[in-house]
Amino acid sequence: MDRSDTYRREVTAKVESGWQIEEETRDRVTLVRREFGDPGIHLIVAIFTIWWAMGVPNLLYAAYRYFTGSQRTVVWKNVTGADVDELATDAE
Repeated sequence: MDRSDTYRREVTAKVESGWQIEEETRDRVTLVRREFGDPGIHLIVAIFTIWWAMGVPNLLYAAYRYFTGSQRTVVWKNVTGADVDELATDAE
């Protein structure tokens, strides 16, 4: 099995597990997983603000978590596992 097959399988597996492709280039794919926040916190915000603010704080909290609570990962096409560790060390 060559690297391109492994690359395609890894990207496919991540997409099937809920990741979305954010950016795709010749050498890499950047994947992102976004969330809208914890349901328990949404319930607490709703209980305390629904009467006065009609749910606007709940929408603001969901938007905040959507943009700041996202996770990103990069899958490189022609890079082995040892090379990925070296790239991560160089980036720090």
